[in-house]
Amino acid sequence: MTKSDLEDRFDIPAQLIIDVIRAHRGIWRDGCYVPTRGEVAEAPAATLGAWLLGWWWESPAELIPTDAQVEAVLAILRARPDAASPEIRRIIAQAPPPSDGEHV
Repeated sequence: MTKSDLEDRFDIPAQLIIDVIRAHRGIWRDGCYVPTRGEVAEAPAATLGAWLLGWWWESPAELIPTDAQVEAVLAILRARPDAASPEIRRIIAQAPPPSDGEHV
């Protein structure tokens, strides 16, 4: 991945995240943090699990991940050196199902 790829938040613009937080009067909601691709690739599993579960399951409507975004996260998780660890496997197992019911 290039440096810009590593800093990408799965095509969610930083300004949208800021606007969502401002729309809630600056109150930080669980699910408002969308990790970067680099963070998904390298962050400790405990931290990453909290970020991803918040984004996947608690995000405001404007930030709900698409099937493609979830699949992109899962692809990165499966490519991690620790992909077979119980912690990463647990995160993968808690991913939202795709709208068609089939994970790629």
